[in-house]
Amino acid sequence: MGMLQLGSRGRVRLSLLGLFVAPGALALGCSDDVTNHYYTNNYYTEGGAPPEQPSTAGKTASGAGKAPVELGGEGGMPAVVEIGGAGASTIVGGADGGVGGVGGDASGIDPRYPDAPVANTAVADFALDIFGTVGNRYWFAVSDEQRTAMNGGDQGGVCCFQDGLYTPGGSGKANWVDHLWVTTAGEDPQTADYGKVQAKVVGQYSRFPWDEHNIPNLNIDADQFVDGQRIAGYEHLRFSNGQRGSIFRDKMAYDLYRMLDYPAPLATWAWVQSNVWGPDVSIPYTLVERYKRTFCDRYAELFGGGCPNMWEYAGSDFNVVGGGGGGKGGPIFVGNDAFDDPNNCQMGKCDSTRVKELEAKLSEAPYGEGFKAAVADYIDWPMFHRFQCLSWALSTGDDTLHNSNNSVLVERADGKFQYLPYSIDLSMGSWGHVALQGQNVLATRCQEDPTCWADTLTMCEDVVNDLTALDPKAYLQTLYDTLDANGMLRPGDEVNRQGIDQYFTEALAQLPAELEMYKSGTYCEYPYVNCGGQCILEWDCSCVPPPKDPILVDGGVKAAPPPIGAGGAGAVGGGGPIGVGGDMPIGGDGPIVCPTMNAYKIAPTP
Repeated sequence: MGMLQLGSRGRVRLSLLGLFVAPGALALGCSDDVTNHYYTNNYYTEGGAPPEQPSTAGKTASGAGKAPVELGGEGGMPAVVEIGGAGASTIVGGADGGVGGVGGDASGIDPRYPDAPVANTAVADFALDIFGTVGNRYWFAVSDEQRTAMNGGDQGGVCCFQDGLYTPGGSGKANWVDHLWVTTAGEDPQTADYGKVQAKVVGQYSRFPWDEHNIPNLNIDADQFVDGQRIAGYEHLRFSNGQRGSIFRDKMAYDLYRMLDYPAPLATWAWVQSNVWGPDVSIPYTLVERYKRTFCDRYAELFGGGCPNMWEYAGSDFNVVGGGGGGKGGPIFVGNDAFDDPNNCQMGKCDSTRVKELEAKLSEAPYGEGFKAAVADYIDWPMFHRFQCLSWALSTGDDTLHNSNNSVLVERADGKFQYLPYSIDLSMGSWGHVALQGQNVLATRCQEDPTCWADTLTMCEDVVNDLTALDPKAYLQTLYDTLDANGMLRPGDEVNRQGIDQYFTEALAQLPAELEMYKSGTYCEYPYVNCGGQCILEWDCSCVPPPKDPILVDGGVKAAPPPIGAGGAGAVGGGGPIGVGGDMPIGGDGPIVCPTMNAYKIAPTP
């Protein structure tokens, strides 16, 4: 056990289409070793070779090229409190400004966790730049009993949907870590002990159990046991393991949304340590701001004064008679209680009165022309158009528009509603290419209204121009260099960087042409997608050359529709469903390359 391994520097060209593969696919191999500031680590992908002897590559001490971020807090300062279980107590931020010990031990060492850092700064005096600095450290001390409960007993594991909502449990079901020590990055680190903190293992496809060989996603609530406690002004934080979207996408996607004038959470990279993994293991995590009051306060002006109600939910849509996508049948999502479920409310308590009015209005609004105007009092349409265009340009396929998943809906103080980006680590090629057309009620009904759809296309032209001017490939390189300088690159990260870089190479060149196809109506209709210039069934266009022979449909043979530009696609606003899936001509006539997907694990102890 010894060294943190960097991603390999091999050059692999990845096609934009087909970057999403089965979660079980793992990368092999290893690469350069790096010693970080405090510990040596052994950290590689499952199936990788044993670590080699350490080298001196990449052993720089500080980050470079950090993106500018807005800072904010949730308000409130930690109170002077005593916490702890039977037979032991910890004084956090004592009256004398010192750091308390455990069971009367002034050393500050908890004998249950002898390898943990020792606090040298009281919480009240602790100065932490949480999102403006890369490389702060978070040390979780957790008992086996609590960790087992967080993992769900025998229900823990990689997949799927064991823990579908991304919020910590209610106070009656709270699990916790005994201590959360936080250490500042830099040459003169300070450490504070935040004591007992609520923690939860979370995620859907990215959910891994918390054990000695796996890396979980973690949500924390700093004041569940210490009333009013905040970590650098934040009560709620999410530690993302970077399993599905790589270490780049979580932070980069949120940064790009903000850079492209759409509200999104702050994110940074931090080291995470724990007694679960042993004293010599430090793991790079993406630390993400939660959608809570802090976020609303930072964007209060944009939201007309704040956001009194905000819901975070998965796998749901508006409960609207008739649904969307051109269909005019019965109700969809009958019994949907997304806005009545208190677990979905992100503001302590939510009032669903106005969102229920919106649902009723959506049922009454006309199909086609006039839909946008009919609900204009409820929807900030320019923001909705921009949200849809950004989802398309960055390919956030597992979102509320394209998969009725990972939904955050905010009711603003001005009475308007808008969606917010959430759990968008599946983006920029990891989901394949995502069509502009959405599938949820608002998107499909807008797409049936020629005026609304035209406004969407106009906004998308602005988004494409803004994204091009931003130069996301250069920003990706800046992020890569920052990770490299901080010793945070992992095996497979070089391949992931190349995949994202290739995505933007192809997207920036082809998004304008695709937009013209949308404007002219010459795009493939659902369930066909544009795969190498042909309209092909969506499920046939993945990791294979575009088929040129007749396609099997429901056990029979049906000739493929004509390629893009040769007729075949209905005009916008027609009676049938508008296409979903990938519509960008990608990869030409050659085979579409299938990449590996890394599932990072802790190296077994020799």
